[in-house]
Amino acid sequence: MPAKINKLNIFLSNLAVLNIKVHNLHWNVIGPEFMQIHKMTEDIYKMLQVQFDTVAETMKMQGKMPMATTAEYVKNATIKEIKSRDFQVYEVLEELDNDCGIIMDLAKEIRDEADENDNFQIANLFEDYLDIYSKQAWMIKAMLQEDVEGIEDDSDE
Repeated sequence: MPAKINKLNIFLSNLAVLNIKVHNLHWNVIGPEFMQIHKMTEDIYKMLQVQFDTVAETMKMQGKMPMATTAEYVKNATIKEIKSRDFQVYEVLEELDNDCGIIMDLAKEIRDEADENDNFQIANLFEDYLDIYSKQAWMIKAMLQEDVEGIEDDSDE
């Protein structure tokens, strides 16, 4: 049981650190696709804020204590902070893609352990999160792909 709660607090920590990181990317993205990425990152940090609250409240409903200090979040997160600077669009997408993978891997572990322990409240919540992050990962990966066909077509002319 403690390992599961520890993972929930790690997930909570990741949400907290990622929320700040996405704000950094949101504020500091530059380039031709600025508006698209600025809006996308705003949607992401709003989603993270809701998940952050939901995970902590779910822990409380199960009689567990969620971490609640920035120091604890930074210490326990597996997602790492980044320094503030200008970020090109591809850098924002690469950061989001990497962090989405980290979140999904941990969400799968939490879901699987909760399912094994018949904790359907946690299992269902994290199944929903996996669905959300799978779609997010697909969209990010699609944005990272170059239009190879278009490039090949241009070179034939």
